[in-house]
Amino acid sequence: MASETYLVTGGAGFIGSHLVEHLVRRGAAVRVVDNFVTGSRENLLGLSNVEVIEGDLADPEIARQAVVGVDYILHQAAIPSVPRSVADPWVSHRANVDATLHLLLAAREAGVRRVIYAASSSAYGDAPTLPKVETMQPVPRSPYA
Repeated sequence: MASETYLVTGGAGFIGSHLVEHLVRRGAAVRVVDNFVTGSRENLLGLSNVEVIEGDLADPEIARQAVVGVDYILHQAAIPSVPRSVADPWVSHRANVDATLHLLLAAREAGVRRVIYAASSSAYGDAPTLPKVETMQPVPRSPYA
């Protein structure tokens, strides 16, 4: 793992920062890209061997810069809010859809080996079934879903 480089998008967020911490403990080189709208710099304090790029993946140039030399991408960046996606769908779309597309195109161009995308359980709607599993039928009820 020491010779592999990981990019964690949204790496200053709750889930992203825990992934970063885990990768660092395993000896990986880690790069984080985060716009710090919902993530916090404090989540990355004390972690060594982490390069941080402050930027928005909705900017194609930031996406291209972020993926240079990366083997694997753990894509966590998003505006994770159903109410916000309903109130301001354009902002949500830019952050969650446009940014993902720019990241995927940049990853393909750079020869990234694998992109791991974490979706939201909100894609399954209000179904009471727990736990949610990927084989469930999606029932998106918001732009975020």
